[in-house]
Amino acid sequence: MIDTKLGLVETRFAEIIWKHEPIGSRELAEICNEELSWKRPTTYNVLRKLCEKGIFKNEDGIVTSVIGREEFFGLQ
Repeated sequence: MIDTKLGLVETRFAEIIWKHEPIGSRELAEICNEELSWKRPTTYNVLRKLCEKGIFKNEDGIVTSVIGREEFFGLQ
């Protein structure tokens, strides 16, 4: 089951992924540094949590969504 409860910062992060997917995890970290002032470990930790929730997946360093933006917000 997908856990769709996200905080404000997690939602902003998810929006970045949906906007740029498929996206390399390194490129994602660079964007998060620019837009959210996050260091690389922060990006990877939040990404891991959202992957565990079943919203995104990170395979071979490429991040894609398991659940699309419209579907996600339809579940809210």
